[in-house]
This record gives sequence, C-alpha cells and structure tokens, in this order.
Amino acid sequence: MAKTNGLNVRLYVEGYDLSGDANALSGLGYTNELLDVTTLDVSAKKRIVGIADAEISVDAFFDPASGRSHAVWTSNSGKQPTADQDVLVPMGSAVGDPCIGMVSKQGTLTTTRSPGSAIAASATYSASNGSGLDFGVMLTAHDDTHASAGSGTVVDGGAATSNGGAGYLQLLSLDSGSVTVQIQECATEGGSYVNIVTFSTVAAAAAPASERLTMEGTVKRYLKVTTTGTFSNAKIAVGFTRL
Repeated sequence: MAKTNGLNVRLYVEGYDLSGDANALSGLGYTNELLDVTTLDVSAKKRIVGIADAEISVDAFFDPASGRSHAVWTSNSGKQPTADQDVLVPMGSAVGDPCIGMVSKQGTLTTTRSPGSAIAASATYSASNGSGLDFGVMLTAHDDTHASAGSGTVVDGGAATSNGGAGYLQLLSLDSGSVTVQIQECATEGGSYVNIVTFSTVAAAAAPASERLTMEGTVKRYLKVTTTGTFSNAKIAVGFTRL
C-alpha cells in the first residue's frame, strides 16, 4: 500500500472549516478495552474485547475571528465539555480518499503563549454516545460547491457490504435557498441510483450545519452525493463509512 504525506488533510467541525487554524492533528486514536478472562486451565492470559473509545487531538494557532477556531471551541457558553459535535477529517484531496469521522464531546481547550511565537491553542475531542471513530472515504474532494441541484463523482467501493454505514455531512456555506444532501448507491456502474442516506434539509439562514446519519443493511458497490432543492452555491463535505 502506498504511503502518503499529510499535505492534504483538512479539519471540519460543526460545518466550520478549521483547517486554516489547525497546524497538527496530534492524535487520531481508536482503542478497545481488553478484558482479562484468564482461567485456571491455561498458561497464558485470555482476553475478550470490551468498550471501544476514540479521540482526536488538534493543535492550532489562536484565532478569535468569527467562525474560526476559538469561536467554535468556546461555542457552548465557554464551558467544557461541549454538546455533541460532528467532526470530519479528510485525509486526502480527491473523491474516494480516506476520511475519519466522529460524533464527539470536546473535553479540553488549552491556550499557550511562548516568547517569540504565536499564541497557540489545542482541543481534544472524545467519542460520545456510544459511537467510536469511523474510518471511511470522502464522497467530495475536500469540499465541493454545488451551484444548484446536481450529483457528485461516483466512488467505487470495490464490492457491496452488508453491515450498513454512516454518512457525515459538513455544510460549510449556502448562499440562498434550501438544500437537501443525499448519499446514493448503485449495484452496477452506470446503473440507476437510489438514496440510502438523506440528511436534514438546511436553509441558508441555518448554515453552517453538520450531521451524522446511519443506515442498516446492504450498501451497494457504487456511491455518490446528490443535492436537491432550490438553492445557490452549497459548499459541502461528505464522507461515508461502511460499517
């Protein structure tokens, strides 16, 4: 498998693009407890899988401007931990590149100042409400702008899967109107597509916005994003994980 650099990583939180403030993702971790169930009849430890957990740590430059990192990280009346936040991290710039998603609690916010250096900040996101880290693929190229209703590039998943999936939407901006973002599937290349995930309709006044939705059952081989509604310039980032 080809190795890659970190030049095309992005950070989207609650519909805000914080990539221009963040300078490092110092940890994207996924862990499972291993529970000791060693019995008398064995000579080595036996373990079973316990509770899963996940965390994303972000290092950034302090930015107090509207809609930037400080405003997002203190949006819950300046108190920690925050309410649930949707986080999406594309790990490449192309449609089909890997991504990491999580519904999280933001548990920490730290600001530091060193002589001769810009003021820095860091925040930590921990998984919430029984959901861990989702490893999936991007259905947009970082973020795509749909000037009006339309479809995105098709992603070939290689084969159908049977355990459902989770879709992530980050609606970064919307000039006017209302947009509904959907994830569609198809069994064959060039065939007929049907919806498997339909995110909540968002009006321009409610942007930015974000959402994570799950679906059950079979996910067919080919996926793409579509937008419907009467609107102008919907800037979206969408990822999908086969569970």
